[in-house]
Amino acid sequence: METKMLLKDELLWSRIQSFSIDASNVDFPFSKKLARDENWTEIFTKKAIEEYKKFVYLCCVLPNGASPSDIVDKVWHKHLIYTQNYWEEFCPDILQQKLHHHPSTGGLYEKTKHKKWFEDTLKNYTEIFQQDPPEEIWKTSENKINKNWIEKLRFLLILIIPLILISCSDSTMGTFATLFFTALSIGIFLLIRFITSMSNDPSRKNDKNDDGSGLGSSCSGSSSCSGGSSCGSGCGGGCGGCGS
Repeated sequence: METKMLLKDELLWSRIQSFSIDASNVDFPFSKKLARDENWTEIFTKKAIEEYKKFVYLCCVLPNGASPSDIVDKVWHKHLIYTQNYWEEFCPDILQQKLHHHPSTGGLYEKTKHKKWFEDTLKNYTEIFQQDPPEEIWKTSENKINKNWIEKLRFLLILIIPLILISCSDSTMGTFATLFFTALSIGIFLLIRFITSMSNDPSRKNDKNDDGSGLGSSCSGSSSCSGGSSCGSGCGGGCGGCGS
């Protein structure tokens, strides 16, 4: 079943869709190298490349550009390494314009600006492609990190409960240990609740480090792009973007 899309440039989209990053007649093409380097499955890699193509299209048609998720940006980084394919075929023949990748200047202003661009990208994605961005491609790494910490804290809490029971005795030391482990358990529980509430707060889903260099955790919203001969910014020398 084919989804109806509200395309602004059908010819551009057709060229992007028909373009294959993988070179023919090679044993180790782009997609296989990307999958190996990022430890992705073949299916996930294929989907990531498809979303990269959608991102590039948004870059070219949106007046304020678009901002990639960290997964999409990884595909873009890898494509840029294939310089001949990217600069001598993809940009001039398919996009028919340059699409550069520049580092961010950093700072709170850049962080706020790119965060807003990322939110606008998701909104425009839904409007143009008539579907929500796939969560496994477009979600931020920050949420995954929060979930990992929640699981670790819950596991720690489970380990502490037996210690509380063991420490229960009539001795002064046993009473002290019981109070200590009880307080620790309550503290961990409250920390879990706090992290959960922060991860579920839509206003914080795309937050980065204060210097806007969220490369270590997530590059979503820290880069932008639009069609043009020059580019905008990325995240701390990592993620990139373009702006006319």
